[in-house]
Amino acid sequence: MHFKSAQLAILSLAFFLFTSVNISAQDVMDTNPASTKWKQIKTDGFKVIYPEGFESKANEVATILETIREPAAKTMGDKLPKRIPIILQTNNSISNGFVTLGPRRSEFFTMPPQDYNFIGSNKWLPLLAVHEYRHIAQFNRSKSGVNKLFYYLFGENTQAAAAVVSAPRWFWEGDAVLIETAMTQSGRGRIPSWNRVFRTNLLEGKRFNYNKQHLQSFRDFVPDHYRLGYYMNAHIRNRTGDADIFNKVSKSAFSLPFVPFTFSNSLNKHTDSFLVNNYESMMDDMYGVWSEQIADLQPTEHHEVSQRERNIYTDYATPQYLEDGTIVAFKSGLNDIGQIVRLDKEGNELDRVVTGVMNTTGMLSAVQYKVYWNEYEFHPRWGAKTYSVIKSYDFASKELNRVTKKTRYSGVSVSPDGYQLVTTLNTESGENYLVVLDAMSGNEVKRFDLDPAAEYGMATWSADGNSIVSLKITDGGKSVIKVNVKSGLATTLIEEGAENIGNPVLKDNYLVYSSPYNGIDNLYAMDINTNEKFQITRSKYGAYSPDLTDNSIVYSNHSLYGLNTVEMEFNPSLWTPIDQATDRNIDISSSYVEQENNEHIMDEVPDKEHTSKKYSKMGHMFNLHSWGPFLNTDANTLKAGLFSRDVLSTTRASVGYTYDAVDGTGFTSANISYQGWFPVIDLQYDFGTRRTSTYEWEEKTTNVGLSIPLNLTNNKFFESLTFSNSIGIREISNFERRSGTLGGRDRFFNVQLVDENDVPLDTIRVYQVDTRELDNGEMIFNTFTVRYSNFLKRSPRNFESLWGQSFVFEQKNAISGDFTGSLTGVRAVLYFPSPINWFDRNLFKTHSLNFRLGYQKRNVDADINLYSFQNVIFKPRGYSYPNEEVFRTVMTNYEFPLLYPDLALGPVLNIKRIRLNTFFDFGEDNVIEYLYTAEPFNNFQPNDLIDSGSVSSQYISYGTELTFDINLMRFPLDLEVGVRWVTTESNVWNEGGSSIEIIFAGVNF
Repeated sequence: MHFKSAQLAILSLAFFLFTSVNISAQDVMDTNPASTKWKQIKTDGFKVIYPEGFESKANEVATILETIREPAAKTMGDKLPKRIPIILQTNNSISNGFVTLGPRRSEFFTMPPQDYNFIGSNKWLPLLAVHEYRHIAQFNRSKSGVNKLFYYLFGENTQAAAAVVSAPRWFWEGDAVLIETAMTQSGRGRIPSWNRVFRTNLLEGKRFNYNKQHLQSFRDFVPDHYRLGYYMNAHIRNRTGDADIFNKVSKSAFSLPFVPFTFSNSLNKHTDSFLVNNYESMMDDMYGVWSEQIADLQPTEHHEVSQRERNIYTDYATPQYLEDGTIVAFKSGLNDIGQIVRLDKEGNELDRVVTGVMNTTGMLSAVQYKVYWNEYEFHPRWGAKTYSVIKSYDFASKELNRVTKKTRYSGVSVSPDGYQLVTTLNTESGENYLVVLDAMSGNEVKRFDLDPAAEYGMATWSADGNSIVSLKITDGGKSVIKVNVKSGLATTLIEEGAENIGNPVLKDNYLVYSSPYNGIDNLYAMDINTNEKFQITRSKYGAYSPDLTDNSIVYSNHSLYGLNTVEMEFNPSLWTPIDQATDRNIDISSSYVEQENNEHIMDEVPDKEHTSKKYSKMGHMFNLHSWGPFLNTDANTLKAGLFSRDVLSTTRASVGYTYDAVDGTGFTSANISYQGWFPVIDLQYDFGTRRTSTYEWEEKTTNVGLSIPLNLTNNKFFESLTFSNSIGIREISNFERRSGTLGGRDRFFNVQLVDENDVPLDTIRVYQVDTRELDNGEMIFNTFTVRYSNFLKRSPRNFESLWGQSFVFEQKNAISGDFTGSLTGVRAVLYFPSPINWFDRNLFKTHSLNFRLGYQKRNVDADINLYSFQNVIFKPRGYSYPNEEVFRTVMTNYEFPLLYPDLALGPVLNIKRIRLNTFFDFGEDNVIEYLYTAEPFNNFQPNDLIDSGSVSSQYISYGTELTFDINLMRFPLDLEVGVRWVTTESNVWNEGGSSIEIIFAGVNF
């Protein structure tokens, strides 16, 4: 079934308008250090921008891109993409890359990854270039039909948003993975580990419907859109035999982005099947292929060390022996944040340490009672500069230690005596080295004189401590080398080729490693004296990360509910000679590889020198990329204007008009934010109308501000601190009382009069009013803000951090001019786990207890020259925002999941999670001065005032909130919507009572 109603078309249009802002809008951009000097290489199709000192690699990237420019785009569009900036991020220790619009550019993070199941047997930059260039071709194809008109009308943001709405995210990444697989000797489409969860789910009876597979789940672990997309793209290419099929499908879909389910309609047009039918056909095919692959397989016997209390997806990965025979493994899953756990032989968790932001190198290393790993750390100010450091934890002394600081190390192995470490160093100039470090100080002891153009990975010490074995990747593929620690001489144990070897471990005369040699990832061994090879394990879905003792092997073995830590006997007599191993290889790539006909294109990359020259940041500060209307992320304001951002993310500027739907007012503004220096400099000018329930006036404001945003994350908590100060000049004019109002807050209450003996007299109605005259003028004001947050990292099921704090202090003062006024606001949010979890960390892992605290003080009186600043604190639910001189509030929440239904109501609505929150809010104002009259408010005149008095009040509310995490129209944004039942206690301003409110809490990505 597919829909073409006008209502759904409007909803689709709203989706991509909303998305357009979220693609580009950030408060703080990821910038490089101000001292970075940039250069550029221009070719026909690319402008490669890179830091000085990276010339050799930049030249290589430019040559690769020009070589693949036509071949990698030929099945995605009729025209080659126009020249695009390629930013080589050499200060970043994260291995990644992306293509985006607003502004149009691609960024390559140049540090090679360590995890062999990510990179395969390819070098990093060629693989990255193929994958990201395919995204460039996709965005170029998206400029079709109506979406091309959107680009000319609104610019890049709307083009990108419409493109993202038109085609599911699995199309984008699946197509790029397919091309990387077709045009390199490896690629993720050929790596069994990459599909092991998808494959295991399907073969073990978890054949999810399309909605769940596409939108994912909190109940089950569903592979991401990269995996789904690859198999969808490969299946449709193979079934139709049409190399150009997704060029046709995407062109039709991009041409009509506002039509709901346009991609499904386009699939039907070009493949004679709608999207879901294509999905079911793909799942049928892959079930048949994978079932046949393991039809007669008899898994190796082993002892499962890790134990599961419930069937919740959890990995126990990269196990290592400790001195007493206990085992450490990296545990993570739907319910668990990343942590290293220590297990006894029965699987009991004896101890744990929660890690920071892990560099997923695919390995841990342990000796005695100490375990080592890599984490990412961040430069406090420059978001584009990150580090990969080495950390350790001693389970005997309970000491957590940062071994290195501000380094670019990936992978780590500790020597058998515990005194030295071996790791891989990637320099900012692009060279790679194996280095030995002192395990205590982290100082470099030795750097091996090997080929710096090669890439090294997963280096480990031999059992005798005399040698190091490592993966080595060159243009010819992957090999395994052994390096003599004393002499530095390297010998090749396994010759280079396309075999995706990983986790090499050398014990005596045996090299043990992981490999997909027979089509499923298993453990293998090679006798380095005779070169004989053996298959050690027969795993159904995959075996990884071996660690050895004299008589046992511990490793990770994949199952339906994640990687298990398992143990088996170390007995070479039980191993299968490699020539007797059953060949279980399957190949679904041959058809599309033949279609692309560029499998060996990397062999054709020539040696070519490009001319480079200086690239000026200042000369490229302004880069207009979008124009027209855009929704802000709070969905309450609409902004139309011109938007600029340079490709190095130093300068953001805009000019336009903003309409506030809540106040019914609008203003014109121009602003520029320069973030290329240590302090962020913001300049803003705006003028327009401001309105309250009582008054209306016009404002012109010029504001200049400095801020210092700091990222302090260096452990399991995401920590940030921002100082900001701004000075503004505001001109106020046409200040007038709105028609039909007298002033104040239009609030009334009943007061019981008593005599001197407290005997009740009459009850009169009291109005808080303001009889002041109105005035215009100018004001110079200052705003000072401090923001701090510190949140424990979350598991996929955690909707709040289990431990965390957020504080904001804000001070606003009129410091000069015709007006006086000030406001001081403090607000805080405190997060805790369920109290039951404090006593047993395995219970109620997803329950959240949190408190929101607020305090605000400002000038409130009838002074003719008083300027009233806007509220900055939370309100108790069920009440309007407070307007008193002093207000304090405490909001308490206990939130927990009720159900993970994964319920799809056709293609329109998908319900992923239902949760319940119980709350209690308390607020209290200061003593308020008032004037009162016994006359009805509608007839009230200033001369009817009788007397004055004072009153203070409390605001108490409580209730429950039932919220749903949903997706609309198969769009992958998680929306949080629901209802609130709230009861308010009466006070002097409110009658109290119960009500139902609608909740739209926001959008989660």
